Amino acid sequence: MPYNKIMANIIAQDILDSGIKIPSLPASAKSLMDMIQMPVDKIEVNLLEKLIKNDPVLFVQILKLANSSYYSRGVKTTSLRSAIMRIGLTDTLHSLYMYVFKNTLPSFPQLNGFSDKEYWEEAWACAVANRRLGDPNLLVKSLPGELYIAGLLQGIGKLILAVYNPSSFEQCINIIKTTGQSLSEAELEIFGTTNSLVAYKILESWNLPTNICAAVGYWQTPESVESQYLEIVSLTQLACSIVRISGLVSTFEWTERASSDPFLTDLSNIYILRTATHPLVTTGKHYKIVQEIVSILEKNLGVTDTED
Repeated sequence: MPYNKIMANIIAQDILDSGIKIPSLPASAKSLMDMIQMPVDKIEVNLLEKLIKNDPVLFVQILKLANSSYYSRGVKTTSLRSAIMRIGLTDTLHSLYMYVFKNTLPSFPQLNGFSDKEYWEEAWACAVANRRLGDPNLLVKSLPGELYIAGLLQGIGKLILAVYNPSSFEQCINIIKTTGQSLSEAELEIFGTTNSLVAYKILESWNLPTNICAAVGYWQTPESVESQYLEIVSLTQLACSIVRISGLVSTFEWTERASSDPFLTDLSNIYILRTATHPLVTTGKHYKIVQEIVSILEKNLGVTDTED
């Protein structure tokens, strides 16, 4: 086994054994995970409603969201079914995922100007971008719900390492800012492994779907993942790259701009765009979808999904 994977296993096990800084997922999260593996039109609203009603915290969160200025249009509701219908089944599920993970995981420590707020803004943006890439019209096989979770959790390894050893992780940030190295290169120098590989082991211990674990663990290196996970991994890489190159969220990760041209020039090295056989590329839809994702983020960043 490569040294970086051995170190990832050691760090992940140390974190899991402590059981303090990175807690296990609540039962409600595990139930929600079952739903992401279903097409949205196969999800029974009655089952979702029951799940929410059994968790008073989730119940309050959905009512709060439904009565927010974004959804309410000045009309208040106290009915859970009405709230779900107002928000929409897809947005209700995704808001629940965001809320559960955000309130289960510890806060990102304030390190070198980067904080919990920036972390979750980036997570939300990657989730929304990845979900958009799951549109069936783009001829992808991955489900939008799975892509949303993969995008939401793609950076969880950064949070895990920052909480596990904040001083060492801050060293990584300093290396990035002073040398222009990638985060992975800095982490290999300081930790002997990468945050993505550590995250893979943690998510695996939570019994998350294997394809989501693979997307989080290997989105930066799609060429090294098993073929059955290649699409969700490479789509997640594309979504995260669009978010970072757009400049719409704050991130300490260094991204090289190849030119001042719109985004596709800077995405030319992304795995899926170099795969001429993928429908996203063969149909030419990637040209339009990149700009569309940026437009969605510009209009919605910080409006609904990031609300507490």
